[in-house]
Amino acid sequence: MIEKGRLEAFTDAIIAIAATIMVLELAAPDEVSVAALLSQWSVLVAYIISFSMIYIVWLNHYRALKKVEAISVKVFFINGIWLFFLTLVPFATAWVGKHPDDTLPEALYVAVLFLWSLMYQILDNQLVKENPQIELDSTNGIKLRAAMYLGYLLAFVLSFIKPVLCMVVIIVVLVIITVHFLSIKKAARK
Repeated sequence: MIEKGRLEAFTDAIIAIAATIMVLELAAPDEVSVAALLSQWSVLVAYIISFSMIYIVWLNHYRALKKVEAISVKVFFINGIWLFFLTLVPFATAWVGKHPDDTLPEALYVAVLFLWSLMYQILDNQLVKENPQIELDSTNGIKLRAAMYLGYLLAFVLSFIKPVLCMVVIIVVLVIITVHFLSIKKAARK
């Protein structure tokens, strides 16, 4: 068994570093104008999407680990793979921000988000398997996962047809996830 606190601390550090690396990709415009700021729309949109995803996923991870007492070696390795995909988010975000109309950056961005999401689902399933007294994370519900994965699939396909639309679909996926979280909070208050 792995000490849960050590895994949480390590994971929190990696998440903080990933979010920090992304903000370092933001460059101040050369000119002081709204037009100059808006000319960097794709970098800003990619950053906002990725930061929001990281923040929401951090909350999911925190809640999932809060439910368990101990961490197995298997969970440790699954968490490591999940972290690997998380650390690719800043790279994919920077690339898609600089090339919003190109297929490869958009396709890679969607693939990273999908694999990162899938690894979280696998991680949560393993936690429940090892701790039958706990429930799956609410983000592992079939309706939300189907909406997310269909959104990622649509975004991936669009990356080959009209790449910039890929980001629009990812924004819709983010909105779906956010609405889900807001509904959890309301349900918990009742």
